[in-house]
Amino acid sequence: MENNNTNVNEIDVRKIVRVVIEHWWWFAVGVGFFLLLGVAYLVRKTPTWTTDAAIMLRQNDGAWEGTEALTMLGLTGNTAAEDEVVVLSSRGLLYQAIDALNIWDASSKKGGFKWESEFRNPALTVEYVALTKKAETGAFYVIVKPTKKGYKVKTRMGHFRRSSTRVADLDSPVETGVGTIRIHANRPLSQDTIYRVFHARRESVVAGYRRAIKIAQHKKESNVINLSTTSVAPERDKALLSQIIEQYNLNAIVDKNMIATNTASFIEERLAIITKELSEAENALSDYKEKNKIADLDAQAELFLKESTVEQRALAEIETQLSLVDYIDEFLRDETKRNNLIPSNIGIEDASLAGSLSEYNALQLQRMRILRTATEENPVVDQMTTQLSSMRQNIVATIGSVRESLKIRQRNLQSRDSKFNRQIQNAPEQQREYVRVVRDQQIKERLYLYLYEKREENALMLAATSMPAKVIDAPQRDVNSKSPKMMKILFLCFVIGLMLPAGMLYLYYLLNDKIDDLKEFENKIKAPVLGQLVQNSRDAHIAIHEGESTVSAELFRQIRTNLRYVIPSDVKTPVVLVTSSINGEGKSYVATNTALSLAILGKKVVLVGMDIRKPMLAQYFGLTNNGHLTDYLAEPEVEVDDIILPSGEHKNLDIIPCGTIPPNPSELLQTERVDKLFAELRRRYDYIIVDTAPLALVSDTYQLDRISDIALFVFRYKYTPTDMIDYVNGVIDQKRMHNVVCVLNGIKNSHAGYGYGYGYGYGNTKS
Repeated sequence: MENNNTNVNEIDVRKIVRVVIEHWWWFAVGVGFFLLLGVAYLVRKTPTWTTDAAIMLRQNDGAWEGTEALTMLGLTGNTAAEDEVVVLSSRGLLYQAIDALNIWDASSKKGGFKWESEFRNPALTVEYVALTKKAETGAFYVIVKPTKKGYKVKTRMGHFRRSSTRVADLDSPVETGVGTIRIHANRPLSQDTIYRVFHARRESVVAGYRRAIKIAQHKKESNVINLSTTSVAPERDKALLSQIIEQYNLNAIVDKNMIATNTASFIEERLAIITKELSEAENALSDYKEKNKIADLDAQAELFLKESTVEQRALAEIETQLSLVDYIDEFLRDETKRNNLIPSNIGIEDASLAGSLSEYNALQLQRMRILRTATEENPVVDQMTTQLSSMRQNIVATIGSVRESLKIRQRNLQSRDSKFNRQIQNAPEQQREYVRVVRDQQIKERLYLYLYEKREENALMLAATSMPAKVIDAPQRDVNSKSPKMMKILFLCFVIGLMLPAGMLYLYYLLNDKIDDLKEFENKIKAPVLGQLVQNSRDAHIAIHEGESTVSAELFRQIRTNLRYVIPSDVKTPVVLVTSSINGEGKSYVATNTALSLAILGKKVVLVGMDIRKPMLAQYFGLTNNGHLTDYLAEPEVEVDDIILPSGEHKNLDIIPCGTIPPNPSELLQTERVDKLFAELRRRYDYIIVDTAPLALVSDTYQLDRISDIALFVFRYKYTPTDMIDYVNGVIDQKRMHNVVCVLNGIKNSHAGYGYGYGYGYGNTKS
């Protein structure tokens, strides 16, 4: 079994090689055509380049820089990087970048076969004075070709909407198929160059760039973000990616400083109030001293104040905290500021309240960012609004508890301050009043200094403009990303040039049901193969002549030799039926030349035409087709000598033509006259070759099996259906004909087995 499988594989490989060699010019034409197509593509195709960049979200000592502000921005851990990918990909950010570079229109020029992008210094600027409705909602090209007499202006919108006009100069408005436009030349235009401007709606431009730009994390858990895009304009892509990063940093800084800006406004507002109150307190102190002509009570007042320094300082701090809490409470109760960020970094000491403010601001800032690309009806925004309202109520409740706690501490400090108050009361009236005025002035002064300090801290935070995104790799063209690559395209064309003919051949042989493989034929047929015959391209039906050594003659000699080995040894004058499965396989040609080959050998041969339905022997030998075999079978008075004619090709070869086509051929072949005829012929000749009807079409040949010794089936290369092999095998298995052999006809010279052309004159044949 293993040997059989090996043989099958060898046959398959051999067949493939044979088919490839036979159709080598298919592959040559295919490869040549597609290589030329590839070269034409490379000549006309504008190359594209990939431009990429990488940024990293900044970190400081393992923690996020500006923890509170960046927490509000959502920049925490890997989730932050995923969120910032969405921000970098947003339409709004891309719109800002495109608008900053003013690349809404794409300009290019064509000096040869390729279009070359113009980004830094476009040759043309198009002003769209009045566009048609379709042009306003669609995309179109404006093409300008300088000529000797002016300029040829074309517009193209899609494949079918085109217009063309000629203008003397480009200063005046031009009426085109897309509307009225005005073209400005930014530099002298060359007559050897075509200039083009592509215009589309801004929404379409943003969508196009958004599809082209790829933004993703470097790794799933990484804070590094990669940006890349591929186009025919790497310089424009480089500028666009740089602008996206710049706009992202600016927007992030604005978001980060929004709370600080809001706090600065709040502090300035409170400072104005405290400044006024402090000024009033200082004026009151000055007026009191002037009114009472106090000059030397300062030392004593300072002594009293030093004794109560700790209590007074703590009391002042509590009063400051109470003021800040009141400020926040007042801010929250202002309905006009419901959607504003709450000032949170103004010195609130209560951790719970400060944390609630930070969480509220983080959620409020996230809501603001979502509202940039969504409406308030969005379910996510609506949910955040509800959550913010709930948090706002909780903060108000927290403020109430913080205020109550501060008042309790204030009362305790006031109780401890009673000793100082008693000392004040024991002092003279003038001195007591003076100390009260001084203390009021110092409280206002401490609150003023506190707010002033917070204002400076807030200003420093605003001044700290560290970019949230650190550029790791600046936008740059990848020098190895050029596409299309010449060698890759040519190799691809080479492969297609091979694969397409191979596919066509495979499809052809897959659909082909004709015998086209010699070894496969020999393996499938259950009858001995006497030989193979090359194509007969001669005009004459006779392919063999005495003294010739053509390929066809030698192949018929081989069949003649092999025929002698299959003839039963007890048969003196063999009868060979030459038949086929269908018409056109060359059975008459094989019968004629086999008989002639035997005659040349010196044997007495008779060729009998018993294809009664389609007689051809008389025509091949130039004989009359009247009378002969059918007359003998139908009329008893006709003798054998009356139907035998000399062939005219060789003295040892006689012919019995079929004669007139009878209305009852099957009945004639079943008469005793047939047996009598062949009995007489066996006495007179050494070989009897019978040209019979095709076996698969009529049953005539089956009736002649009784008088035959050998049935020679003729198959034709690339003509006989492969199903006929199974048909003949069925005839053999069913023993409907005995001693069956076969011949394969019509093979090309180069495919004829065993090298029959060696040493013979190929010039003697047209095949």
